[in-house]
Amino acid sequence: MLDERRRYFRINERVGIAYQMLSTGSALSGDGPEASFLVRESNSKFAGILNEIEALDEAIEHELGELTESHPAVVKLVSLFNQKLERVISHIVLDNQLISRLARRLKEANISACGIAFVNDETVDVGTSLKMELTLYPDEQTLLTRGRVVACEPELEGAGYYWRVDFFGMEKADQETLIQHVVRSQSQQLKNKLKV
Repeated sequence: MLDERRRYFRINERVGIAYQMLSTGSALSGDGPEASFLVRESNSKFAGILNEIEALDEAIEHELGELTESHPAVVKLVSLFNQKLERVISHIVLDNQLISRLARRLKEANISACGIAFVNDETVDVGTSLKMELTLYPDEQTLLTRGRVVACEPELEGAGYYWRVDFFGMEKADQETLIQHVVRSQSQQLKNKLKV
């Protein structure tokens, strides 16, 4: 991993970071079927549920169309229940999006295509596996990956802990997006230094 780390540029910048601790130690070591799990899986399950609901809505509308003339009161009642369910679902979707935004914290980080380091307010065991969502600015590009904590040390200035996390299981497209972002940001930072 050290050789790989040297192949990538590293930059310091503000990154949106959301994470969930999965395990400590080797329970999710990156080997075996668990290693293929990404945060995207939960997002795709949510999208799948929404697609199923949409398909059910279409089926309900079709059946209601068949009953409109023969049972208008039943059609009205079922339509009202369907509207009620749609409002509940809309609130759940909005809550899910809000929770996702609130969970993400903007942090100063040292980031490359193979890992990230940042100060956090809590300690974590080395070896802990994480589900991570990273937001790159200014384009607000969201990347989903897993990470393994390789170091967690008290911050020298006393406030928090310095986490170092190696990425694993990142999709190739996300890794390419991250590499391009790092190269672009590094180029911009160098231009800014030359102007000063």
